[in-house]
Amino acid sequence: MFECVRTGAFGVKKHLCTMFTFKHWLIFIVLLVSICSGEDYYELLGVAKSANNREIRKAFKKLAVKLHPDKNKNDPNAQSVFIQLTKAYETLKDEELRKKYDLYGEEGIKENKHQNYHSWSYYQDNFGIYDDDPEIITLSRADFEQSVVNSPALWFINFYSGACSHCHRVAPAWRRLARAVQGVVRVGAVNCEEDWVLCRREGVHSYPSLIMYPARERYNGERTAEAMESHVLKMLHIPVLPVTFDSWKSQIKLKEMTFYKPWALFLCYDDEECAEEVVRLKVAAILEGLVNVGVVDCMKEMKLCTHIGGDANVVFWEDSGLNDEGTIHKITNTDFKDIAHQILSFLPEAKALNSQQFEEMKAQLLLDSKLSWLVYFYLGGASDEDLELKKLPALLSSNMRIGKVHCGQEVKLCQQMHINRYPVFAVFKPGGGYELYHGRESAHDIANFAEESRSALNMGVLTPETFQQFVIDSRDSATQPWLIDFYAPWCPPCMRLLPEFRKASHHFASQVKFGSVDCTVHASLCRQYNIRSYPTTILYNNSVSHQFYGGHTSDDLVEFVDSFLHPVVIKLTEDNFYETVGEKPAEEIWMVDFFAPWCGPCQQLSPHWKKLAKSVAHLSKVHLGEVDCQAETRLCDQQGIRSYPTIRLYPTGSKGLSSFAIYSGYQRDGRTLRQWLYNFLPTTVEEITPTEFQNKIYGSKDMWLLDFYAPWCGHCAAFLPEFQEVSQKLEGKIRTGKVNCDSYIQLCQKAGVRAYPTVVLYKPHNPPSYIGEEIESQSSAFIISYVEKVLSQKHSFHPHDEF
Repeated sequence: MFECVRTGAFGVKKHLCTMFTFKHWLIFIVLLVSICSGEDYYELLGVAKSANNREIRKAFKKLAVKLHPDKNKNDPNAQSVFIQLTKAYETLKDEELRKKYDLYGEEGIKENKHQNYHSWSYYQDNFGIYDDDPEIITLSRADFEQSVVNSPALWFINFYSGACSHCHRVAPAWRRLARAVQGVVRVGAVNCEEDWVLCRREGVHSYPSLIMYPARERYNGERTAEAMESHVLKMLHIPVLPVTFDSWKSQIKLKEMTFYKPWALFLCYDDEECAEEVVRLKVAAILEGLVNVGVVDCMKEMKLCTHIGGDANVVFWEDSGLNDEGTIHKITNTDFKDIAHQILSFLPEAKALNSQQFEEMKAQLLLDSKLSWLVYFYLGGASDEDLELKKLPALLSSNMRIGKVHCGQEVKLCQQMHINRYPVFAVFKPGGGYELYHGRESAHDIANFAEESRSALNMGVLTPETFQQFVIDSRDSATQPWLIDFYAPWCPPCMRLLPEFRKASHHFASQVKFGSVDCTVHASLCRQYNIRSYPTTILYNNSVSHQFYGGHTSDDLVEFVDSFLHPVVIKLTEDNFYETVGEKPAEEIWMVDFFAPWCGPCQQLSPHWKKLAKSVAHLSKVHLGEVDCQAETRLCDQQGIRSYPTIRLYPTGSKGLSSFAIYSGYQRDGRTLRQWLYNFLPTTVEEITPTEFQNKIYGSKDMWLLDFYAPWCGHCAAFLPEFQEVSQKLEGKIRTGKVNCDSYIQLCQKAGVRAYPTVVLYKPHNPPSYIGEEIESQSSAFIISYVEKVLSQKHSFHPHDEF
């Protein structure tokens, strides 16, 4: 309706005449008050702090379409309101900015000046094309690997961009396709404008790209709903079995067998009274693993059709346990989804567990090393989600039981389990541990989680009570450390880390326990241990904590834990610093990192320092140490440490602390530090000039390995430590040298060198030559292996030298 309103917002009195509904006006007032009072971004968008990216995007789109300045030109405050809305959205959709905002508020994101601004039509037409389509699963980096890459389920995924006109033309057909195959295959969409890293990783460079998974097959056919549906159905290889009276009787007798299943039968009296082949295939796909699906030609098998179906076109048969005839249910629906849903409603429910049965189940798991349970905690009555969960038995292994707990009836039990949302799925494992599921409530995703979780026997959920009991107070914690992941379910990096955390746990089955703490449920525990961002990963050994600062991959986690179990970095204190570094002999090198645990650059350096130590562990005269200046204040004061991290190298040729070099480079990664270290190592690599090449290599009886390089070449500098390692490990077997191609251009040209670095192996030649055998690798391990192989072949021919 038209309405004239007097407003005094921001102290400015004006008349605004605009076409606002009362609801729209109320939203505007709330937003204006929020902006003036500095309320948080979640309240501005009207979402919970646990909202995922899809919920945030939907909320912003709704507000953007209503409150965009293009639609409110008479409102002087529309621009400032919309800018604040956009800022809130840009912050909360970005996982790093969201983390900073949650920790520090707007102060934490002041440096982020970049802000996108689009017209009203963009938000109306281009923004989050599929966010309002429940049949289409919007995917992101947080769930793509778990739901798609690690799943055997058939997916058809549309990689699109909101700015792509072809994507908009395909969208109506994609929606029709999703409705046509709902439950048959999983139809997804990835917004490459929002998640370009994922799209690049999947090799998507044009939009829309329609790809079938797990085969990663690109669809290049017609982009109509009918053509795409036909393609999808061709990918299904699910049998719909022809059934005769004789075969039916023999199937009935198989009910004692372990592979016995109930049946859905399509009874075809004639073409008009027979479900289409496509309908039968879709029903079979939805019920795969749960129900056998067959078709009966009633013109030939009238006796069977009359016996089991009467006037029905679809029947569901199940064993009654009373007689061989079983129980027959007539299916009254004709749509494939309705047929499947009605059949699912006849399948047995998960076993309901009361408190006593729940405790008996946990006691059984302490004794049985093979059995696991998937338990569903819920409130309320039956729903479509319950029918979806009836698919789980077909997706889970035979030694996984399924149970459910009604939290309205078992209140105390659910409180003890800290269940604060519904539904919640938990996997209870042999040995007594359990994990909670955070993800989409679909049977496939839950089953994937359950199978992965049940095999991670040394990983489980921790509560304040169990954290204190097992991690802090336990006598076993001295011999069996705990790696703890403090997380929040709404945090995308947390959800990506959890499966990697679980994967890492397999490497330390008996050595290290892995635990997870949900900081949204156990906020006081997280505050007690000073957890300020998510995810935070800490290794506890005898209640002493060691924080992890590496990448969120299983390999990084394994390396971190392994470096703790088998230390390569020596911890230096005032008690041992002067006895080790202070007494350093002239032929040794010490490299020491002086750090403070609260220092951000120090935290970033930490995993690289451990990698560096591991990479030079074979050098017996090189030692890496670290000094925690927060714990060793006096030592750091004595050494004149004024900033962190400070990296000192105590070189060969000097004893003790008499001489040191300070690293002043900008990069502090393992490779760069390794290059710097190798500058101080004695080398067996000779500098080769044209004269030396002529005298030492040309026609030599020795085998030579040369590194042709240029001083300005970054790859050459990075390769230098690798080549020096090759030289050291092959010392006494071959001779090594390096040629500066900036200084000796003609020599490099004669050697056929056209790129840097180039590694060339010169075997004893007769006649002599400038051209050797190029080794096309910059890996020290590969080069050493290859040269040793050449040497062994050379030695094997020695008996023929006399000829």
